[in-house]
Amino acid sequence: MSESSLHTDVSHETGTTDTGQLASTSIPLAIVPAYKHLKQAKDSPGSVPQLPSHRFQYSVWHDLRVVSIKGTDLKAPRIREGPDEKEEAFYSLKDDDNQYIHHNLHGRRRITHQTTMENWEQAKSASFCYQDLSDAYQRKHFQNILGRLRNVEQLYLVDNGMQYLYSYNFPKCEVLNINNNYISSFKYLPSIPRVKLLTMEDNDVDNFKGLGNLKSVEDLYLRGNPITFLINYRQRVFQMLPQLKRLDGIPRLQSDLEFDPEYGDMDDSMNDSSCVIL
Repeated sequence: MSESSLHTDVSHETGTTDTGQLASTSIPLAIVPAYKHLKQAKDSPGSVPQLPSHRFQYSVWHDLRVVSIKGTDLKAPRIREGPDEKEEAFYSLKDDDNQYIHHNLHGRRRITHQTTMENWEQAKSASFCYQDLSDAYQRKHFQNILGRLRNVEQLYLVDNGMQYLYSYNFPKCEVLNINNNYISSFKYLPSIPRVKLLTMEDNDVDNFKGLGNLKSVEDLYLRGNPITFLINYRQRVFQMLPQLKRLDGIPRLQSDLEFDPEYGDMDDSMNDSSCVIL
């Protein structure tokens, strides 16, 4: 599948570079070797023939001649770019019945078809985890996809190496999982005015700045972040988020409402250097 990109400055399902916007995406249909025959046919005529599925290795689902699948039907799309040979053979590859395997759309018609099939604007639930966004092409398309998820209600972006997501807006999102990324501040989160469940475990958050903006969050997971080692960590979080019901899977306790003044003021900064060593 084509890839999407992130703003590395952006950045679970239960599971970067500057993150900003993305372009279109494509998804490989098969994982068996493909398109290699284009080179092997020249270099080694006597080589073992490929399996019939080799033709589809780098095919995006919406490139196929007959297909009704939309982006919202995909459970875990991957963003990957095919080799140059893909485009060279796109309009010439045929199946065993001598039928072209891809559509015959060109130019603007092809782009319009791709945009229609990748109907990310209609997605209610989307999972773009473990994308390994090491290529600029991937990051570009990943950013484009995120920008189109305007109606998403459940979004999973686990382990994508993201640092910033503040340029994105998910106005209807109620569940956001961004575990295992590199987010270092609540200020780098996207606009999520309706989020109820936010899990961002194993990130790099080390301060409380911006936490007070999460006024709709009822269930918050921060395990694995440096902030959890601060004295009065739970008390500070519950003071800043009075509507919060659970923190790190533990319901609000009476002790979470009792702040010990011996350890400083309950503000959103980390002025004190005290921490808990376990």
